[in-house]
Amino acid sequence: MNNTGDRRDSLPQEAPITEVCVVTSKERCPQGFTILSDTEDGKDGDLWTDKFFGKKVTRYICFNRAYANVGGNVLADVAILGERDIVPTGYSQISATADTGEIALKKRILCIKMLPRNMTDSAICDMKLLAKTKRPPPGFTFVGEVNSISVSYKMGPVQRTPGPARPAPGPPNMTRQQSQPLTQQPVPASPSYAPDVQRQYHTLPADIHRQRADIIPLTRQMSTVKIATAVDGIPFELNKNLGADSIKDFSLPEMQYQTEQEIENKYKYDFTAERTAAARIPPNI
Repeated sequence: MNNTGDRRDSLPQEAPITEVCVVTSKERCPQGFTILSDTEDGKDGDLWTDKFFGKKVTRYICFNRAYANVGGNVLADVAILGERDIVPTGYSQISATADTGEIALKKRILCIKMLPRNMTDSAICDMKLLAKTKRPPPGFTFVGEVNSISVSYKMGPVQRTPGPARPAPGPPNMTRQQSQPLTQQPVPASPSYAPDVQRQYHTLPADIHRQRADIIPLTRQMSTVKIATAVDGIPFELNKNLGADSIKDFSLPEMQYQTEQEIENKYKYDFTAERTAAARIPPNI
């Protein structure tokens, strides 16, 4: 595993992964990323399959642990699917290389699931490749195989993003008059009512009763107002064709009652046609 970034020396080893990409060669790893150039057992970490006609096509996984300032997303899961499989909900597919835009993997789909840092307690903090053995290292989880190379990852804790600090409450804003000492503030004088104001105050209850007396008859008058509807003016009467004169000559028809035997004789059916047709069918059919 080659470390090509300059910023990762300042990051803790268990920092969660925040970005994943695929590149076409070891020399094209983005700045600040870690490239999985070799397996843990010494084999080339190339994930491309079907080498033929002397054309060297390579693919390498790269990841980054940048903190993304004070937040961002972290890698919650990795999946390797077949080329005809459906990408699960919540996952995104790395379909093209980051450096050239070519197809990322052949016969395989690399999917990742990113979550906001504040929505998860753990995330993937490291990835490794194995060639000779399929058993992942201690603490790692097996993901899948690409070009006979197994991919595994390790989970680690996520440092939650601290919320925005609230400013300490400052002293209350006081006007110039309020900021003066209490002994210097002017004391309001006792209110003095003019004779007309006092007279109006004493007559206030009588005014209220007089106003209520005026409102009550108005309310009763409004309650007797008739509200017009769409059927107003239409007389409610029975159709003349359905009146008593139209049914004075009406008589009930005489019911014809039949006995059980009469009904049986009238509606008897012996299925002669069906039996004759069935007798004409050869027995071997």
